[in-house]
Amino acid sequence: MQGGSEEDSGVASCAGLELRALLTSATEALASFSRRHAPSHAELFLAAERKLSLEYDAGTGRSTLNQGESLDATARVAWDARQGLWTAPVGDASALPLLLERAEQVAAPGRAGPLPGLPAMSPAAPASPPALQPDRAARWMKRFIQTAVPPGSVVQAAVLSQSAAWRALVREHGAPRVRTEWREALFVRCETPRGALVDAVALPPDANEDAFAPLRQRLADAVDALTGPAHRVDRSLPLVLRPAVAAPLAAGLLWLLRGDVAAATPALARAVGRKLFPSALSVVDDPHHPAGTRRVPLDDEGLPTEALTLVDAGVLRAFLHAADTATRLGAPPNGRGFRPALAPPAPEAVNPWVVPGAAPALPAHYTELVARVETFTTMPRPGTVTVVAGGWEVRDGHRVRRVAPVELELPVLETFRALRGVGNDLTFFPTAEGCGTPTLVFPPLLADAPGGHAAR
Repeated sequence: MQGGSEEDSGVASCAGLELRALLTSATEALASFSRRHAPSHAELFLAAERKLSLEYDAGTGRSTLNQGESLDATARVAWDARQGLWTAPVGDASALPLLLERAEQVAAPGRAGPLPGLPAMSPAAPASPPALQPDRAARWMKRFIQTAVPPGSVVQAAVLSQSAAWRALVREHGAPRVRTEWREALFVRCETPRGALVDAVALPPDANEDAFAPLRQRLADAVDALTGPAHRVDRSLPLVLRPAVAAPLAAGLLWLLRGDVAAATPALARAVGRKLFPSALSVVDDPHHPAGTRRVPLDDEGLPTEALTLVDAGVLRAFLHAADTATRLGAPPNGRGFRPALAPPAPEAVNPWVVPGAAPALPAHYTELVARVETFTTMPRPGTVTVVAGGWEVRDGHRVRRVAPVELELPVLETFRALRGVGNDLTFFPTAEGCGTPTLVFPPLLADAPGGHAAR
């Protein structure tokens, strides 16, 4: 993994431990374990993180700051027929040998074998997570409240979060794979007469004073759509989903393109190389997109996260793979193995987006959904996305009346197979797992028909 020097990575310790020394201890623990348990394959994964949240209280106009640090380690050991995994917080380096022994004790039969090989690596390992920046957070919050809250809206809550992570993959032989990651985003919840709005904007390190302009415009459009007289939706009209409404659907498509989902869905796994979608749809996961929400050079298995084409002009090209799912489907690993808490690596997109097209030719009359109302979950059942959204009825290019929020239950695969057009207004959303999407155009999805899409 890549990163900078100690000077540009913040202080060299986290949660009370000096991280360079911890790397040395991890290498020694692995060497000792491997000598006593040959021919096992073993690794230690170290995860240090600093987190900050600045919570704005609309009632008092003041913000509350919270900060914290954590340091966890995961031991993974594997033989030809068994594999064991154990995760625990780390208080000192003496815990690392105990983690490896515990992983051996809980090892069970299953898919096991050599851990995936790693490519050569030359950059120096970064010393620690980047330092948190509370002054920057306070400045951004003030800027947001002063300039980005649209007139007439009621902000119930605003939270600015910073996360500074340090990840190290250590094996007995070879240099540790170490990377750092910095993420900063501001989330806001606004109340409207027809429900709450939740939106967010990612703030890259080089963000300028215009960073909140897109969020302000989305909030203003949404408040306008959800305030004032409204009518029932015309179920016979095509649907135009603006990015804020299309984002959960795009996130649902990325879920469908995970290797573990494909492994559990044989028909989907066999569809690689076939045209599953209209030619208007292309999907890419690219950590280098300048407007994306993440910058991750390597995954948690030490593999590079190069740009990955998942769907190309409607043709399914690949799935997101951790090493395990790649092995199960006989596909090459592609650097998408990330470790959720207390779990082995699982497929995860880095910076996914639906590739924008030319501005599509819109129907003469359609329903334009611009405002997504907050719901408890967007995927109550696997493969089906639920969205509650309001907007406008558009006739001959003019918004003629507001449409009261309507609930759409959209089966992801079938909905994207009906896609008619993709806009050129690509927007990334921290509220949709970092997915980016432009406007998406669909045929009528609200008509009540046997086996069709449902609306409430």
